[in-house]
Amino acid sequence: MGVQSTENVENFHQSALFDLSGDVLEAVITKVPTVDLIPASRVSREWYLAVHSSLRHHPRRLPWLLLCHYLPPNNLCFAIHAFDPLYRTWLSIPRRPFSCAPLNHVPARLLSGSNGDRLHALSMSNMAISEDPFGARWRMNAEPPKVWRQDAVLAEVGQWVVIAGGGCFIPLYDDEEVRSVEVYDRSTGTWKLAETMPVQFDGSTSATWLSVAASDERLFVMERKTGLVSWFNPKYRNWGPTCQLKSCHDVSSWAIAVGCPKTLLVVGVEAMHNSKLSVRIWEVDVENLQVVDNKCEEMPMEMAKQLFLDNVGDDDEWRGCMVEVCGTERGGYVYNPSEMRNGAVFYELEDVEDGKVVRRWEWVPLPESIGDNLMGRIEVGCSKVDLSDLSSLSL
Repeated sequence: MGVQSTENVENFHQSALFDLSGDVLEAVITKVPTVDLIPASRVSREWYLAVHSSLRHHPRRLPWLLLCHYLPPNNLCFAIHAFDPLYRTWLSIPRRPFSCAPLNHVPARLLSGSNGDRLHALSMSNMAISEDPFGARWRMNAEPPKVWRQDAVLAEVGQWVVIAGGGCFIPLYDDEEVRSVEVYDRSTGTWKLAETMPVQFDGSTSATWLSVAASDERLFVMERKTGLVSWFNPKYRNWGPTCQLKSCHDVSSWAIAVGCPKTLLVVGVEAMHNSKLSVRIWEVDVENLQVVDNKCEEMPMEMAKQLFLDNVGDDDEWRGCMVEVCGTERGGYVYNPSEMRNGAVFYELEDVEDGKVVRRWEWVPLPESIGDNLMGRIEVGCSKVDLSDLSSLSL
């Protein structure tokens, strides 16, 4: 048998690859990283159908970690880094200032959303929110809220956009401007005033002091230092109960994220007596805002230490540890907001009722491109990413 040329061998392998069909081709597609599904779907019509069939039968629902890396001297130019937890791959996308005139001098920021965290831009004359996680398509170009404020909570809750608290420059009425709440209804294109934030949040209405999560029906806010928590219903523009979460552990920092249906996830940092640090996740009932019995999970100790490398003193005592979390009903990411470059911890939620909260934990190092550039600021979010989101990018 003669020796075949390199070109003939390559042509043979390509031909064999294109000839895959049916279940075999679909099985191959399940092994392809999500970011590579777009070019895979363009191989042929059969491959296009196989990609979409694979996604129907094996949907990729785990949320991606989103990092917006803003570089000085201004925050108009930035890069988005997105991590696919299923295939542990990073996708990096440089972004430029907006091309639309009303927003071309406004920095884009991440906001919490019930359909995933999204970029938004807010000025005194306009508001825009991206349609996809990467800011390639923008679906809103609306009037700004009636009260201009700094460092307010801003979130998408179903068909509504809610802005609450912050520092208001134009008082609404005596003694209540710092707790003011406005709701934008996308179906009518109008802003309406709502019930003000509960009085228990006086002194901590700025987003800096609060952890936020959004479902399709409610906005949840939690005071980071105390565990004070409440929810807001944008449909009826009213607040629910306000509770102080209690735990048998000495929690020094709290954060909140959505969990499985009718539950929230609360993350807490506990400095233990033996100079060790513990990070725990609890399930909380969304109605009464109480911790669900026997629904508590502890992060592996080595991952907790990695998150807070910069918070350990010479005497091995943990100090000043803060925690934040972003997530969906499938999973999410726990991180140290004061030093995001330490990395993050991915958690996948258990989908069966066996008493467990977390199915698995996994360490997520940051991409090298961020590690090499110590300047700038990093904002964090997460979102489910599908084929339509990736197809809008010029990869």
